Amino acid sequence: MLWLLILFLLYWMFIEILNKAGTLEKYGMKNYGPILMIRTKRGLNAVEKISKAKRFWRIIADVGLIAVFFGMFFMLILVIVADYIMLRSPPEPSEFTSPQAALLIPGVNPFIPLVWGLIGLIVAVVVHELSHAILCRVEGIKVKSLGLILALVPIGAFAEPDEGELLDKNVRRISRTRVFSIGVVSNFIVALLAFSAFFNCLSVLNPTISIVDDSGKFIGRVVELNGFEVKNEFESLINPGMNFAVLENDSGRHTVAFLGVKGVKLLGLYREDNLTFPAEIAGIKGGMMITRIDGVPIRNAVDFNKEMQKKRPGQEISVETYDPELREFMIFNLTLADKNGRAFMGVYVSQWESVGGLNFYNSKEVLQNLKAIPESLKEPAGWLILISLPFAFQGFTGMEIFFDNPPYIFWLLNSFYWIAWINLWVGLFNCLPAIPLDGGRVFHETFSALISRKLGEKAEKISMNVAKFFAFFIFFSLALMILVPNLKLLGL
Repeated sequence: MLWLLILFLLYWMFIEILNKAGTLEKYGMKNYGPILMIRTKRGLNAVEKISKAKRFWRIIADVGLIAVFFGMFFMLILVIVADYIMLRSPPEPSEFTSPQAALLIPGVNPFIPLVWGLIGLIVAVVVHELSHAILCRVEGIKVKSLGLILALVPIGAFAEPDEGELLDKNVRRISRTRVFSIGVVSNFIVALLAFSAFFNCLSVLNPTISIVDDSGKFIGRVVELNGFEVKNEFESLINPGMNFAVLENDSGRHTVAFLGVKGVKLLGLYREDNLTFPAEIAGIKGGMMITRIDGVPIRNAVDFNKEMQKKRPGQEISVETYDPELREFMIFNLTLADKNGRAFMGVYVSQWESVGGLNFYNSKEVLQNLKAIPESLKEPAGWLILISLPFAFQGFTGMEIFFDNPPYIFWLLNSFYWIAWINLWVGLFNCLPAIPLDGGRVFHETFSALISRKLGEKAEKISMNVAKFFAFFIFFSLALMILVPNLKLLGL
């Protein structure tokens, strides 16, 4: 990061030197601090040729306008709900609520990888701006130039229409609406195509069974279990007694033995202000597995959480554990503590499927969860999962070792995934009815048309004032989402 900062400062100094020398102006460039705008007339002939299919582009813009209004309503409701949550029960500061997580900037946002995020962002911005230029020519509006926006690396693109012609009263309102909406519509179309390609390509992945450490780091792929070849199923091959698994990794193949005991593995014991809690007092140690609570079998973290939700503070319970190192079972009796009104044992549990102390990871589960997303879009909750997907899944980078496929498959999948998701978010964000966003301009033109019959010339001014109010409300709400969760970090 230090070298990146030094490189950025050198770039900024170089841009300022060129600006003072008049070089930028000579070549049609302009800078705003470190932001460099490069204008060019190259590509205008291509825009002219593409725009000749006027009927096609108008149909796309008119039909897509429905999606723009849907996105506008969806995002406005999302902002209002977020405001309610922030004011009533603000979330605790975390990586999810950090200021960086609110920015759609690859490498800065902790959930958007630099390379794949840049690919997605460049595609989204180029598609968005190019479509604006095409619709301008479809509606007979001059495009002065196309351009690229740099801040050491390309961060955007733009089409520069003739503002005088675009806002001229002689230009039909529907023409302006098409020009303003087509950027969002194009982003939605690209997102739809890329998501379709991504979800269809998931079927070519071959999941495997692997053993990982407590942090999720790959240890080895399970190729044999008790003499049987293992592909993507292993539960039926596990014996209650001793089991033998053949693992394969970079160092070759080796065999590990484990008892067929299923349970939730304890990563450690909870402590707070040097206080000890029931599990530690009873003698339970990190690394052990909880196999039963009051006689109820505990197979994983889900079972553990369900059983603990049934308990109450002060209740005495019996906990059966298995120690993988000693290969022996033990039973502990303890009295549950009270933490925020809930029964608390005082342990950190693993989210991995643990058998005999080994963490088994079946990459088939990732595919099943991803493949279920398209079906979930029939419900509003499914759309919330889709737009927040990178919080849980950042693509297949680093996961290649858990599948039996060639590397190029993952390059395709990551490209499709990030192009789709970033185009979706660029489109949705621009749907917001806040000028200068496209959604704000579409709202202004549409609202003006609706009220002009009754209010005449006043309609334009009233509509603009309503759009400005939405802009203030939305950008204030966005600031609220960033500031409120982080006030606790400042002691406020």
